[in-house]
Amino acid sequence: MKYGRCIPITMSALACSEVALASLIDPDKYLSDIYSTTLVLTDSELITIGFGNFDPNKIFGTNNPDFGGQEAIDTRRRIAATSLPISFLFKDDNSLWLHRLKLRAAYLELSRDISYERFSGLQDWETDKNKDKVLAGYAEYSLGYQLSEQWQLFVGSGLHLMHYNNEFTANSPASDFIREEGIASVINGSSNAWVAEPQLDVIYTKALGGGELRFNSEYHYFWGRSFGGSIGTANATPEGWRIMNGLQYKYHLSPWGNRKQDLLFRARRIDVGGDLRDPLDTTHYGEYSVGWVIDTSDYSSLIYNVGIGLSLNYGSSLRGGALVFFYNE
Repeated sequence: MKYGRCIPITMSALACSEVALASLIDPDKYLSDIYSTTLVLTDSELITIGFGNFDPNKIFGTNNPDFGGQEAIDTRRRIAATSLPISFLFKDDNSLWLHRLKLRAAYLELSRDISYERFSGLQDWETDKNKDKVLAGYAEYSLGYQLSEQWQLFVGSGLHLMHYNNEFTANSPASDFIREEGIASVINGSSNAWVAEPQLDVIYTKALGGGELRFNSEYHYFWGRSFGGSIGTANATPEGWRIMNGLQYKYHLSPWGNRKQDLLFRARRIDVGGDLRDPLDTTHYGEYSVGWVIDTSDYSSLIYNVGIGLSLNYGSSLRGGALVFFYNE
């Protein structure tokens, strides 16, 4: 198979000028970006994807491109992310050691159009449709220590397993050219990957003013490799790191009947590196959330509260606002 070269005339325009299509014929880079993007968009501690996306500039009467805009809204609407995380904390009243287990199942779908109307001689080509689908599972164990009444320290590692599938709807001759020339691509292909993610997590909690203040600082590094699938490359190696510092305040409202309820306020700054920078188009960004949560522990020991709120993303490619669901906050 031929990797990433430009072939004469028409394909030269496709592979070298049309960035969207050119990325599809660089399987290692494309898969590394997709798997890294999945880590970002399915981890609610890293980024929040909600529904009812909106531009905060229209609410605040501002014109700040880092706050949103129509392009950012369109980007968010092309993302379908479902993530079901759950965590367990095991501790002994007679010991300062803690054990934490996190599990997550997730599905991500990214859709985009590939248009050729900007290129001479290709204006009459119809737009192709590209869809990337990733099914992911994650398990993490961390060993913790109760440093004091307020401070906890956790050190651990997690493992991601992901299955990728590409769905390319060809309305133009582009994919036929790629196939006939024998160029390696991800088009209508599949792949798998494992990604290891060691981490360190520091947590501070304190009762304050009728509520609970929580600060946490997380340090994560990830590295993995692709394997199997029809794309046939084992050289995609997603790698990157992130540092998250967050401050959260839960104000305890009067119970609703016999149910506890809280107002939630949260601000986070996330610094990213490696393969995370391309999908987020930044080195750091902020997330700000406000919401309401209510106790549901009598219904389920796994989901102890649920709620709804607003989330604002500032400074990344997913900047803008959205309505979000909360649970286990």
